[in-house]
Amino acid sequence: MRRREIARKIFLSIHRWIGLFAGAIFVAIALSGGVLAFREDIDEWLNAPLMQVDAHAGESARPLDEIFAAAVAAMPPDAKPERLTTPRHPRAAAAINFMIETDDLDTRAHQIFVDPYTAKVTGQRLLLHGEDQFSQPLVPILMAFHWTLLLGVANAYLIGALGILVCVSILVGLYLWAPRNGDWRPGLKIKWGASRERIIYDAHRSVGIHLCAILLALLLTGVAMIFKPATRAATSLVSPVRADPDFGRSTFVPDHPPIGLDAVAAAADKVFPDGRLHWILLPSGPDGVYVVGKQSEGEPNRTRTYRNVGVDQYSGRILHVQDRGDFSAGERFLEWLYPLHTGEAFGEIGRPLMLLIGSTPLVLYITGFLRWRQKRRARRPAA
Repeated sequence: MRRREIARKIFLSIHRWIGLFAGAIFVAIALSGGVLAFREDIDEWLNAPLMQVDAHAGESARPLDEIFAAAVAAMPPDAKPERLTTPRHPRAAAAINFMIETDDLDTRAHQIFVDPYTAKVTGQRLLLHGEDQFSQPLVPILMAFHWTLLLGVANAYLIGALGILVCVSILVGLYLWAPRNGDWRPGLKIKWGASRERIIYDAHRSVGIHLCAILLALLLTGVAMIFKPATRAATSLVSPVRADPDFGRSTFVPDHPPIGLDAVAAAADKVFPDGRLHWILLPSGPDGVYVVGKQSEGEPNRTRTYRNVGVDQYSGRILHVQDRGDFSAGERFLEWLYPLHTGEAFGEIGRPLMLLIGSTPLVLYITGFLRWRQKRRARRPAA
């Protein structure tokens, strides 16, 4: 019994100090993650004149080549188009990303929007100027804060380490929650008629035990994505994990212009007749290739797709195919990390669920802090 009491005091100290310091940062990260579950809607709402168009009932979209030509005509002469992303719903504009590089290695990433029904440019915006994270729109800034605390991509591992600490705190909290007499039912509910101190104590325990599994899942998926090389290496010990796909190189043909985007999409349709055209990544040079993404209904990830086709930019020949239907168990595990972390895997209900869960650490922090204050005050008279 003496050893159990000593162990309990040690674990309580670990739980308390991780919660007070690392928990405060985790609260901000969790709240931003809950808001980011609605990132596309928020971005479109804040930039409605650029990103939203009038829906044309029964009218089909203009050809991709016409949409892309309108975007290129509005770009500066030194712009390098990188990607065309198709509208995600009938009232959204098509987005074309492009880069501008100067002789002094200063880079600017821009995004231009085109009405898919009229092929008219609705406007453009700066996505990122060099490494100045505050040059981004609000939603990308919030995303950078969520996984790097705006410390830069190179320091994202610090957030991963913080996530590991919070995981330890949650596991220690589970140990502390476990009843000594074996009756776990009181630990699942709040005695609303009890004292204020007891209500705060019960709220901390019951909220924590009901949502600890979900919080651990979100933390572990986030940590796994931050430490991606280590995650891939560990996963490959259990199941084969192939390297990121190489979509090949185009065979350069002098005086032969690249084929159009509609022809590229038609070539990809022969490989994946079903699914929605999600994006077309544009060639980066004379030997670059088009990469066409066809998103299937069954994909858990809605932000990107793992059904991609590499197409020769001159001949339209298929060079490489990435098909998630051929994934190993390990590759499928890696594919599910992001949609599980963001809630995309659960469809429309996943977004409000992530918003709710994102506020849970705030509840745990407030009740834990108040409980710590109560115990400190209770010890003062004795001292």
